Amino acid sequence: MQFGAGRLTLPPSAIGEHPPGLFRTGFTEMRGLAMFRRDLRYFVSAVCLLAFAAPVPAADEALPRDDNNRYGKLANGLSYIIREHKNPPERIAVYLHVQTGALNETDKQNGLAHFLEHMAFNGSKHFAPGELIPYMSKLGMRFGADSNAHTDHKETVYKLFMPDVKEETITQVMTIMSDFANGLLLLEEEINKERQVILEEMRARKSAMERIQKQWLRELFAGSRVAVHDVIGDEEQIKTFPRSEFEDYWNTWYRPDNMTLIVVGDVRTDAIEAEIKKHFAEFKPRGPARKYPGAGIRPDEASRAIILTDPEQVMCQVQVVSIKPGRPPMRTYEDFRKNEIENIGTWIVSRRLREMVDRGEAAFRGANVGVSDFFNECIVPTAISFGQPEEWNKMLEQVVMEISRAAEHGFTERELELAKQETISDAERRVEREPTLDASVIIGMTSRTIGQNEPLLSAKQRLALTQRALKDATLEEVCRVFVENFRNKAYTYVLMMPEKREELKLPTTDDVMAAAAAAWSRKTEPPRKEAAMESLLAKQPTPGKIASRVTDDDLKVTTAKLSNGVVVHHRFMDYEKEQVEVQVILPGGAIEETADNRGISEAAEVVFSRPATNRLDSTQMRDLMTGRKVRLNGNISMDTLSISLNASPADLEFGMELIYALLTDGKVEPAAVDNWKKMRLQRLEMMQKVVQGQLRRAMDETLFAGDVRLTELTPAQVNAIGTDAAQAWLRRITDKAAVEVTIVGDIPLDRALELAAKYLGALSERSSDFVALDHLRQLKRGPGPYAKDLVFQTVTPKGLAFAGFVGCEERDTFDRRALSMVSRILSERMIKRLREEEQLVYSIGCQSQPARGIPGLGLFIAAAPADPENTARLADEILEMMQDVAEKGPSDEEVETAAKQLITNLEKTMEEPDFWRNQLSESTYRGRKLEELKDLPGVYKTFTAKQLQEVARKYATPERRIRIVILPELVEAGKDEEKPAGDSSH
Repeated sequence: MQFGAGRLTLPPSAIGEHPPGLFRTGFTEMRGLAMFRRDLRYFVSAVCLLAFAAPVPAADEALPRDDNNRYGKLANGLSYIIREHKNPPERIAVYLHVQTGALNETDKQNGLAHFLEHMAFNGSKHFAPGELIPYMSKLGMRFGADSNAHTDHKETVYKLFMPDVKEETITQVMTIMSDFANGLLLLEEEINKERQVILEEMRARKSAMERIQKQWLRELFAGSRVAVHDVIGDEEQIKTFPRSEFEDYWNTWYRPDNMTLIVVGDVRTDAIEAEIKKHFAEFKPRGPARKYPGAGIRPDEASRAIILTDPEQVMCQVQVVSIKPGRPPMRTYEDFRKNEIENIGTWIVSRRLREMVDRGEAAFRGANVGVSDFFNECIVPTAISFGQPEEWNKMLEQVVMEISRAAEHGFTERELELAKQETISDAERRVEREPTLDASVIIGMTSRTIGQNEPLLSAKQRLALTQRALKDATLEEVCRVFVENFRNKAYTYVLMMPEKREELKLPTTDDVMAAAAAAWSRKTEPPRKEAAMESLLAKQPTPGKIASRVTDDDLKVTTAKLSNGVVVHHRFMDYEKEQVEVQVILPGGAIEETADNRGISEAAEVVFSRPATNRLDSTQMRDLMTGRKVRLNGNISMDTLSISLNASPADLEFGMELIYALLTDGKVEPAAVDNWKKMRLQRLEMMQKVVQGQLRRAMDETLFAGDVRLTELTPAQVNAIGTDAAQAWLRRITDKAAVEVTIVGDIPLDRALELAAKYLGALSERSSDFVALDHLRQLKRGPGPYAKDLVFQTVTPKGLAFAGFVGCEERDTFDRRALSMVSRILSERMIKRLREEEQLVYSIGCQSQPARGIPGLGLFIAAAPADPENTARLADEILEMMQDVAEKGPSDEEVETAAKQLITNLEKTMEEPDFWRNQLSESTYRGRKLEELKDLPGVYKTFTAKQLQEVARKYATPERRIRIVILPELVEAGKDEEKPAGDSSH
């Protein structure tokens, strides 16, 4: 399990990370709950477990730094870090970390730091405007995935992941990075062209949560620079920034002593160091230095309440926040130890809050506590809960009372032991995995640590420090540190609420202050002392046997059948050391639902998010998982019940035992179903207010033809589902369905089959009927075109274009691969035309999503939010560009570039366990021919422009055409409009 409490992120998150793909329908309601440890515990680190005994510094001694890196500084002040690392082989990752962001902007530059980051890709000393992105594409790089950047309040980071380590490639990446540092052209014409792209990025991010986050910054940190400079910036200033302001910011802050170049890859350190000196040694500051202005955050002196509302906000978030004097960066052992002690306390209280939800005792749907650091100017102990707006008072009361309980009564020995186990297990896991971590993870971790101005620690060093810090940690000490953070004279109580709701009376700030005072005054009881459970199972199962096995020597894949009919695939891979991936697949899911039980699969899958059995409740299960190097997830999708497991080889047996327990005795807890219902109803309410939800409605009526199994749930359907029905649905699948298991990773074949036979071979006998659901794989939908224009009332000025054609089936291998090629070609064209030339969108690309569960649901589409005035035009241009490929075909150069991009990506991913888990996990169920994998990745070199044109023409037909345009009818915030959304179909 992952350690969840600790450092909080500052909303909004970093701006400018260009998404590699495209339209996303995720939900942002819970973003404010993301918590990360101060000591970077959210990273996966590592080196081999053999050497625990890294020297631990004395309390007043500086922390060590990772000696896997070479550290250097040029005479001009530019720092560099080089790390030789062979995962992935023959690749190199390079970051330019610039220690400047939105906080260094002047009053006339609100948003310029992020704008400047965009301009780095629009003309420099060695790349004229419009040259850099096409150049990188021809190398096999993908815009967004392999070339990117981000800006936040204190840093700007440029990121390149190069496709090889040839001498000329290394020279070019250094040239590009040196241009980013010291060679930007900042041409007036290019600045003016990019303005609209920035505005479209701003539009793409518009939402209820985005508006509330802006209010949150302005009010919580009133009077500070953070309240004004929110990274994305001021819309009116973005429209008018003169070139002189770009030059001022660039010349002032893009200076060598503000920069660190980070290189991680399959390279020779000496050679890279020579290249750095060659490209950066002559870099001189272009202007005088300016004093860092700081964030200007001041500690609270008195308690207050803040109520933030939005007409499209659905959920309620309650925050209990204290702004306290800051701390210096963590640089000594004493700093490290205090951070660990601090995190132990917040982990325990967060665990208690989670248990309240699991037991059905919480008014909130989720809650957490943590201590965040803002720019070393303040620390912010915070408790956050989210739930239904009507429950705000109870949510506040319960969270405050849990803080009081911890402060008054402390923690139990068992809680302390569990927290220590989890913390040390996490540190051990990083040690195991560090040698084979992907370079992208290592370089990201390095960059973030530089941004925090803290020493880089190796996983081995961190483990030794953690063991030492926690060895003598006492309950009294953990409680004392918790009290120091959370017993405060001044609190800010923040409520994020809907602006108006028929059944909701908005509280006043006086109401909130009174409720908080009442909560703090309540007496608390000591925490319950729980008996520890010893094992998952009452007794071990009777193992099955291996009935047959066959090995494909070329693919290094063994497929076995167990005596009970379970199919098992195995592939040994030590590309990622000490890591095993397991996937268990059973046919079943929403494809079997009817109008009477629609949504029952979603309700049943809560057994995987809150594992429980008839013998052990979810709290006991979680306690048994604590300290284990095991992560389990599961879901019930359209036609598959899937359980995925990631484990160390040492804890794999425990993970397999856990899977067995859930398949044979998994219990759907009533509190879990109740929590799912409340969250699902909130999500349905939210989807009525956002453009993504309107897209779903349009797809339900057109592409899905109203098929009850595919359409969105209704509140009535959610409310009709009971725990007993969900339990029966789960048991019906797990007791009888065929089972296909995939085990991939650092585990030998014999051991993998032994564990599979012991736990999965002990399941009840199964048929090998993987076609049992085939009679349900029908969609009663006539020919297209499938078109809908839909208008809905909103305060958000954002439209959405969704256009393309019905795509291919997964089993059509040739077409599937060809459309992948065509999608890459169209993505390049769309970025150039729709983003760079016409500035219609911030981000766009073409996607091919083959149909898997039900034929006819494949998609060959592109989608993006846009200015409402341009949305219909965007949809038409997407279709025009797709039709153009079908009618005229791609150029030979485009085919070559697309093939290189796909091959470059596959050469990396085919070395990773995830690739093989995904390929093998449903191969029997879907009837995939594993022999086809032998063609990869070289098969993409064989496609011709004519072949791609023919496949595009096959799918880009009028009867397969899709055109959905969602437009807003803007209403004023605070007005209660009853007019329903309107639409017209074509």
